[in-house]
Amino acid sequence: MKYFIRSLRYLRPYRGRIAVAVLCVIFIACLWGGGLGLMLPGAKILLAEEGLHGWAYLTASSDRLGGKLVQQKTPAGTAMRGLGGERVEIESVLNIVSVDEDGPGGRAGLSASDWIIGLADGEPNHVRMRADVLAGVLADAPAGRQLDLSVLRQGAAAARSIQVTMGEARLASRALLRIAKAIPDPGSTFSGRFPIFVGLLAIVLVATFLRAFFTFCQEYLVGTAIWQGIMDLRCDNYNVVLHLPTTYFSEKGVSDSMSRFIQDTGELARGQNTLFGKTMVEPAKALGSLAIALWCSWELTLMAMVAGPPALYLIRRLGKSMHKASGRALESWSSMLAVLGETLTGIRVVKAYTMEGAERRRFFRVNRRLLKQQNKMQRLNAATGPAVESLGIFAGMVAAAVAGYLVFNLQMSSFVFVTWLVALFALFDPVRKLAKVSMRFQAADAAARRIFELQDTPMEKQLPGAPSLGRHRESLEFRDVSFRYPSATEDALSQIDLSVPAGRTLAIVGPNGSGKTTLVSLVPRLIDPAAGTVLIDGKDISKFSVRSLRRQIGLVTQDTVIFNATVRENISYGLRRPKDADVLAAAKKAFVDEFTTRLPEGYDTVVGEHGATLSGGQRQRIAIARAILRDPAILIFDEATSQVDSESEKRIQEAMAEFIKGRTTLMIAHRLATIRWADRIAVMDDGRIIDTGTHEELLKRCSLYQHLYRTQFLEGELEG
Repeated sequence: MKYFIRSLRYLRPYRGRIAVAVLCVIFIACLWGGGLGLMLPGAKILLAEEGLHGWAYLTASSDRLGGKLVQQKTPAGTAMRGLGGERVEIESVLNIVSVDEDGPGGRAGLSASDWIIGLADGEPNHVRMRADVLAGVLADAPAGRQLDLSVLRQGAAAARSIQVTMGEARLASRALLRIAKAIPDPGSTFSGRFPIFVGLLAIVLVATFLRAFFTFCQEYLVGTAIWQGIMDLRCDNYNVVLHLPTTYFSEKGVSDSMSRFIQDTGELARGQNTLFGKTMVEPAKALGSLAIALWCSWELTLMAMVAGPPALYLIRRLGKSMHKASGRALESWSSMLAVLGETLTGIRVVKAYTMEGAERRRFFRVNRRLLKQQNKMQRLNAATGPAVESLGIFAGMVAAAVAGYLVFNLQMSSFVFVTWLVALFALFDPVRKLAKVSMRFQAADAAARRIFELQDTPMEKQLPGAPSLGRHRESLEFRDVSFRYPSATEDALSQIDLSVPAGRTLAIVGPNGSGKTTLVSLVPRLIDPAAGTVLIDGKDISKFSVRSLRRQIGLVTQDTVIFNATVRENISYGLRRPKDADVLAAAKKAFVDEFTTRLPEGYDTVVGEHGATLSGGQRQRIAIARAILRDPAILIFDEATSQVDSESEKRIQEAMAEFIKGRTTLMIAHRLATIRWADRIAVMDDGRIIDTGTHEELLKRCSLYQHLYRTQFLEGELEG
């Protein structure tokens, strides 16, 4: 769970909201437990003969005597012999169910099954009282006062006097007694209790509304804090992605990173919401239910909780399986996004080559792998709740059987038993939900691991406080440079030695895969050499700030990159406050102005995602205008005119011929027209430079160049 815990630091700025939410949870727990606790008073009012007041008196009396008293009617005709020998009828008594030997009653000689029928005042006859009145007298007696109780013992024909020093009632009993005294005593009639019962229902209703209000506050505060934290996390990850080396994306793919931004952060947000939602609310409810259950009978409640250790073991085992399944499911999500992105991006090719069926089968295979992992996660999630609930119900039933035995033997009130049973089952429901919460945490931890793997990936190498590199004026040099991609087994570049004087143009030619693009990628430090150095004006570029290096480089690739923005914004990309006149001048040099003036909003027309509203040639012209506007000292062209028509190409070449004057230019060439611009040509094969020279020199001595001239350059010229 270390990755999930690590994600919680993003909630630190919003800890105020979380603190208020925790306070709401405390209120919810109190209201939940209070609602359960009101069941017993409600049952006493509605069903018990002694009613709320009688229950309060009996509870306080039991505490003061140190035992358990119940109000009991005697069978008709029950009588005793008074001190004068006369026969005395007995209607109701306080039956002593149990007595603590160390309590006031036990020390005075009271024992279980004794009947307290009144007070002995020293007169010839004992003063008999109804059981409810007698309970009130005992409840109100101050602690330390001596009372002469009139007690009838089983098998005895006459009552006897027992002197008891009254003890102190418990805090809960005193509170209950105060509440009862604050309410008018309706007596023994059920009709008189109805207003009290209605008042109790009103209290429950108000508590329910308050609990709903606090639940809303808790969920809203937690939800907003979590999503703001997720926003911060995504921003941090986006910043990380922008500074990752390009080799990361060639190895992992773009879709994998996108999946970590979308699916993984969503899974993490669900886990955090569970932590500050159910994981706080359900334990709070469980504690409220547990408090009521313990108050009714702590012995039976502990007996029911023996299911806890086996349940925890089961949850732990299932959680490990959930973590693995969730991690594989997230990887399958990434694969599915990759297939979907490739298909939609290349939909024209898919249709043109009638590959709809093959792509559908490929997507189904990936989708089925995802479904397999999701089904496994669902199976684990579905099994957790019933398994934990079954363990709890089994232990609860054993405890309930013991409680039933106590009820039938008058050791426990039936009303207390019902309240305890309801509180116990109210305790099991949050526990069952918390078991599923553990599964959610495991899934969230798997997502957090993938998210922080992205953050922990080494970024582009930069020296802290590195000096700025001055504008290029002398030379560009590759000195014994080698490079190998992370997942490759062979070097993409091997021992490259090459020098280009400032203001000169170098054309780089070679078969596909010979390392041309890799070589020019070293200049703006899109990748760093594994061995050797790249120098500008004799200075190792790795010792200077990347920003100062890249600001003096213009890059135009064969794969044109156009953003979903206006034409003006695409041309001025990379510049903070470009002048409109400069943008227009660059656009005219690249012949962007020709088609832009026909667009609905001119230079303020949004060109769509990847420049979808433009042709390939129009997109390439915008990319060239972008490089022109940058006014770079070093130009890198990776067959920059490959996607424009022949007429536009000739006009662009004219503009480029003027623009590259005085700038160091590297051109990856596949056309003879591009080669003719070059002052020098480098021929590459298998990551090595096998020859350099002019066009005429290479035609005479380099067999590979001769082959390329016949198969690529002349064909390209004829196509143009």
